[in-house]
Amino acid sequence: MSVSKNPIRFGLNPRGMSFERTVEIAQAAEKAGFEVITFSDRPIEPNLEGWTMATAVAMRTEKIRVTHSTLNVPYRYPALLAKAAAALDIITGGDRVLLTLGAGGQADHATNYGMAWGTPGQRVDGLIDTMNIARGMWASSDPFTYEGKMYSTDGAVLDPRPLNGSIPIFIGALKPRMLGVAGSMADGWLKNGGWPETPAAYAELQEAVDRAADSAGRDVGLIRRVVNCTAYVGDRDLADVMPSTLGSKGGLMGTVDQVFDIIEKHRAAGLDTFHVQFANDIMDEQIPLFGEQIIAKLK
Repeated sequence: MSVSKNPIRFGLNPRGMSFERTVEIAQAAEKAGFEVITFSDRPIEPNLEGWTMATAVAMRTEKIRVTHSTLNVPYRYPALLAKAAAALDIITGGDRVLLTLGAGGQADHATNYGMAWGTPGQRVDGLIDTMNIARGMWASSDPFTYEGKMYSTDGAVLDPRPLNGSIPIFIGALKPRMLGVAGSMADGWLKNGGWPETPAAYAELQEAVDRAADSAGRDVGLIRRVVNCTAYVGDRDLADVMPSTLGSKGGLMGTVDQVFDIIEKHRAAGLDTFHVQFANDIMDEQIPLFGEQIIAKLK
């Protein structure tokens, strides 16, 4: 199992809020030292549409990066997604867009909206095509032609290009083939399914990513490793502060010392990036507290 060479990073997962409230939270997170804010891309959920939300919030903040958890490939044509990402990169001044892609996990999120779904294998093929198309189009303003298993281009042009020449592509993955794609192709890996059961369980998944990276001749230590989790810093009973509707209760929760211990154990297992979600009713107090007591002390 490899050790990450990346500095630790914290992001925030706001959900189910109005636009103005989300902007307020994003600005507070930016001030507190969070480096990423991530949005849902599940059409069926009661959230504002993910790409629109990320774009609008990016324009109301200064430096926090925007991404999704995850941006599902079956919902968008790859060449136009590459162009949209390049546009957002340019508009926000560069290095603020992370393209976190997924193959899609819920059929009704596509079919209810009239979109094709396909088999799991086809969706993974489509994700690979999307990565190749995006990177090919970002690499040059010349017409780009690509023939993939699910998606193709014929002289597609992207001009202007991203300010730094490319945009990081992360993928959400849990099963063997997708873990292999993460290791062989992605700039970052988001573990699907939320918080791992144990650090050892996470390390086992990381080893699959490592093997694929080694086979592709890549430095696995440079691949970012991301997990979504719940969070709370304090000494109250967790049952009182973490509602069951928040989902999995695993994460960075407890006193400051307890949270540091959890981080240390999962860093040793390979993790370097924690995207946290606070209960809505304590978010205003938790964001600055987490920034002061946790983030600032790890930078």
